[in-house]
Amino acid sequence: MTLSDVSVAIPPNLSADDALDRREHLMAAAARVLVRDGSAGMRVRDVAVEAGVSTGIVHYYFGSKDEMLVDALRWAIGKPAERFAELRRGGDHMRILASLLEVSLPYPGVLFDEYVLWLELWTAVTHDASLQPLCEELASDYRDEMVKLVQEGTAAGVFQPVAPPEVVAERISAMVDGLCFRNVVGYAWTPLDRVRSLLRAFACEQLGVPLGDLPEIRLSRRDEPS
Repeated sequence: MTLSDVSVAIPPNLSADDALDRREHLMAAAARVLVRDGSAGMRVRDVAVEAGVSTGIVHYYFGSKDEMLVDALRWAIGKPAERFAELRRGGDHMRILASLLEVSLPYPGVLFDEYVLWLELWTAVTHDASLQPLCEELASDYRDEMVKLVQEGTAAGVFQPVAPPEVVAERISAMVDGLCFRNVVGYAWTPLDRVRSLLRAFACEQLGVPLGDLPEIRLSRRDEPS
């Protein structure tokens, strides 16, 4: 079984006459620069070069570097929320669980880049408390989806959680954060395959379901055969 990766958070370098409007095109360029250079190294000139425009155009759309950073992070990190409706389409609770865990993994490419952007946002929040609401808003998308899934699966009798559904959902979400960020940072003891195995086993343990009943789902690009 495979699952299409239906939402690309950081698209390839689009030209100004492509589908994205000019401001979104600039946010995409800023997101790519953030992944490459980090927020500390991001310069307006670099974003302009990445987007193929003048620095004057960047300044026209963004009042400051901080505004550009926040908008780029909101645009790029906010994209994963668009996947959830697709994950639920035509799937039972076990398949949705397997799918949700799979799109949580920092596979090389766009999914890895999303975690890098999260690290940049977390760093920014420690220096600017005004970004805290944005951080919580973006993080709540995944958390709320997990809570909803566990609640619905429990009500349907598919899951038999070892604690109240909301508590189990928080545990699984926290485990996703902990293991996936360790992988992105590069800890030797958390290679991607091990992270995947640990997350699947932990989720099944917490939900009271056999690991063998969790579907094997692997991501594939939307433009590749499933």
